Amino acid sequence: MTQRQLIGRIAALVVAIALCVPATVASASPGGSGVRVNDGRSLLAAAQGGSLLGLPALPALAGGASATLSSPDYWSNWVREAMRNRNLLPLPFDPVKPDVVLPHARIAAGEVVSPLPEKEVNLRDVTYRWQGRTKNVGDFLNDSGTDALVFVHNGSVAAEYYANGFSPIVAHQAWSMTKSFVSTLVGIALDQRRISSLDDPIERYVPELKATAWRGTTIRNILEMRSGIEWDEHNQDLSRNNQVVEWVDMAMDYYSNGRIGRTRNAYIASLPRVTPQGRFNYNSANPQVLAWMLEKLYHRPFNEVLSDQLWKPAGMAASADIMTDRTGAAVASEELFATPGDFARFGELMRNDGRASNGRQVVSAAYVRQATTMIPTSGAVGDDFGGYITDGKAVTSGGYGFQWWNGATPDGFQANGFQGQYITVSPRAGVTGVRLAHTLLLNRDGDFVGAGGAEWHTVYRAVIARLAR
Repeated sequence: MTQRQLIGRIAALVVAIALCVPATVASASPGGSGVRVNDGRSLLAAAQGGSLLGLPALPALAGGASATLSSPDYWSNWVREAMRNRNLLPLPFDPVKPDVVLPHARIAAGEVVSPLPEKEVNLRDVTYRWQGRTKNVGDFLNDSGTDALVFVHNGSVAAEYYANGFSPIVAHQAWSMTKSFVSTLVGIALDQRRISSLDDPIERYVPELKATAWRGTTIRNILEMRSGIEWDEHNQDLSRNNQVVEWVDMAMDYYSNGRIGRTRNAYIASLPRVTPQGRFNYNSANPQVLAWMLEKLYHRPFNEVLSDQLWKPAGMAASADIMTDRTGAAVASEELFATPGDFARFGELMRNDGRASNGRQVVSAAYVRQATTMIPTSGAVGDDFGGYITDGKAVTSGGYGFQWWNGATPDGFQANGFQGQYITVSPRAGVTGVRLAHTLLLNRDGDFVGAGGAEWHTVYRAVIARLAR
């Protein structure tokens, strides 16, 4: 596909959504907390006031972008990347924002906050080798599209760094790291015996799926991305890209009040089977059908399930947010927004076998170990490479657990998200690392390249070595 064709298809998507959007501010769906910004003036006002979800206030964003674009290190790195990958222009902000045209629901935090004490260590000068040269953590922050870095060592925050106008109080989009939260909620439901067995078929808990291609698909195979149900979110033909089609369907349904388009559940139920269950294929319908199951099990919207069963028990410090469709059904594959510190708390919960730092056992250690035991994916394509990486080279094949990927170390595991979102955990080293970013480069062949995952692994391993001294 040429660059012109790709841009044309993106433009067609924007027009398709814009045709469904009235030139007024629309309220969120029932149970939601956000306000949708549907025209240029309201979008600008929200950005200036700092209320546009997932972005700093416009002055901070502009200042951060200015600092990034004026950095010689940033341009030095971009020139190297351009020569390797034939990149076009770097972007100091996130251009992919489907969340501005659909409603959101609040995930309430509780009164008890799990402590994350500070034990500051200067990690900015920690060096590592990357693509034949020596860099440091500060370089990675400045020249890789990174918005936030948080390193927690043995339960204490060793360092946190921010760029591009982001700060500890600005929620960042998790993208597909959201899937790992869904997996943990499944584990909690299993612990509570709301689910009898992971080998039960999904229709036992979601009867609406009995007459669909999902019939007979086990919860375990859905967790492991082995449902066999159609999904392709890497197709550059956007009319065949399941993720893009779902976004457009939900937007049309929302703004037409159900006259056209489809809800989350209608879209998921319509998907055909393409292979027998058991073969790995990265599929964002899988966590969404698990969210549907959780909504049925608890008789509550997903945002309330996440709040009551995980967010509050884990002692998250701030409320979070998730995008929904017109009915309030959460897009639980990718649309969670939370602060960097709370992503770190989640990583620490998993590092400590399901126990939060407030002492509460939120999910069983048995489930955590099962969820983070990796099964080879045979080179399947996901949000990023699933293996761990050293000096830019893969040293093991990719692996996937229950909505978790391989980490940066042999004992580790990781939540991955589009554009370079990572919660990376090494139980043996006692280190949780969070990297939030907007890494997105378009090359002259019309391909999106790089999420920064390989370099992030190298940075993370260098930090482990420094903290071990």
